[in-house]
Amino acid sequence: MRIESLNQAKPCIIWPNLARLACRLRMAVSAVALGMTIGAPCASALEINGLDDLNTATIASQDRAQYWSSGASRADRTFATPDGIRMGNYLVLPEAGAVVVFDDNIFAHDTNKQSDIRTETSGEVLLKSSLPRHVLDFSLDGRIVNYLEHTELDSANIRAKLQGALHFDNATTLSATALSALESEDSSAPTYPSQAIGPISVFHNRVSAGITRDVGRLYGTISSAAESWSYGDENSANGPLPNSGGRDNQIYSGQIRSGYRISPGFDFVTKLRTFRQENAGTAKLDRDAWGYEALAGLAFETNPMLRWHIMGGYGVRDFDAAKISNFATTLLEADVQWLPTQRLSVFAAVSQQILEETDNASSAIIQTGGQLRAEYELYHNLVLTGGVELRQDDYKGIDRTDIIYSARTELEYLFSKNWLFTFGYEHQVRDSSDDSNDMHRNRFMLGAKLRF
Repeated sequence: MRIESLNQAKPCIIWPNLARLACRLRMAVSAVALGMTIGAPCASALEINGLDDLNTATIASQDRAQYWSSGASRADRTFATPDGIRMGNYLVLPEAGAVVVFDDNIFAHDTNKQSDIRTETSGEVLLKSSLPRHVLDFSLDGRIVNYLEHTELDSANIRAKLQGALHFDNATTLSATALSALESEDSSAPTYPSQAIGPISVFHNRVSAGITRDVGRLYGTISSAAESWSYGDENSANGPLPNSGGRDNQIYSGQIRSGYRISPGFDFVTKLRTFRQENAGTAKLDRDAWGYEALAGLAFETNPMLRWHIMGGYGVRDFDAAKISNFATTLLEADVQWLPTQRLSVFAAVSQQILEETDNASSAIIQTGGQLRAEYELYHNLVLTGGVELRQDDYKGIDRTDIIYSARTELEYLFSKNWLFTFGYEHQVRDSSDDSNDMHRNRFMLGAKLRF
């Protein structure tokens, strides 16, 4: 196996990068704190602690979670929770929403910067099970985006999802999930082709299954998954282009995640994952590869109001094609949840990961980033949220590195059980080693949602 260690090939790209990102994040947090009391949901949340989107909770772990929630008191918002429609063992929760957005950089590039107003109309139906012991939930949602002037950017998405869990006993859960979605990749995504204009349709599918055992001090989940992305044709300034990048991708993976309770509120956790990537590829770039990841760390509670999760490890990509250099990189998953008061909640996360989606030019993208988000209840039905994010996307095989800064604030008005209104603002900056990909963007949002 040929491995190009990032620590040797690019000595400054791992821990020094994390240090620089942490420093920049601290400065960004300080700057934003001067302008707003609290932070808001970040523009693109970093995924932490993902396990193939499975419901791995056992009866025993749910009991422990209830105990923690009772100690970490939060404001009661049941007055603004929709009642739903009871149908046997199911609670049907339909909702419809609309958002108006002013975007001063709709193409996410500073070159030929243009603004427009768009509307986003969405709808969702969730069938939430209330079976005596097991879980079988369904959801169907969709979104239609229309621009006032640049109609070539219009898009429509739909997604269906099934998630189930079979609790054999208090300590054993068999879980499965299936997802099928028609999505749209927009110009702010790290994998978006630089020559493209307008949203690119993506047919995204995933199935996964796993079994969880939680008894005594030792617990763990063994799972497997199959996931695919099929990309539509790209549009450019000169008209439609074929999907010549060969971006279609399939991932077949197996994963073991385990933990050992050293003492109450203090766990040692590990994660091992291996996967096979099957990429459509081209004559120049075929990314078929094997991947291996191993992480270990701690999950603990400083007190009932403060929970930590920190894992570090190593990831390897071994490509079939001799002309694509294999590589290895450090991996990081860390997050903290803090409830300092009944009205204030603070969340933070840091990660370094290898993206599984593909772009047109690079062999892989290593994403390093951190985010800070907070939520404060100004009044019983008025919630202010806000946050900052700092992220670096390092493109392997080509000379490109992007640094993305973003800050967002949102005011949520819980008018009643059925009506929710939101007012938001987002600022985003992309500083790229390729000047043509630089971007400064501001978005103002006004939304309403009707829930039953």
